[in-house]
Amino acid sequence: MSTEKLKEYLHQIADQVDENTQVEDIYDQLALLTDIDQSEEEERRGDVLDHQEVVRKSKEWLA
Repeated sequence: MSTEKLKEYLHQIADQVDENTQVEDIYDQLALLTDIDQSEEEERRGDVLDHQEVVRKSKEWLA
């Protein structure tokens, strides 16, 4: 993740901090945003599975 993207995410999270926010909440939100960013990048690269592949692999994983 780029420094600029990290700063953007931290500013976005900071704007939502209130008196009930805990450090763990900030970590969780940052992890979620990072995961979404990574998933979108994988999709742009075409590194995704179609529905049939998911069904087939799920059967293998759950067997």
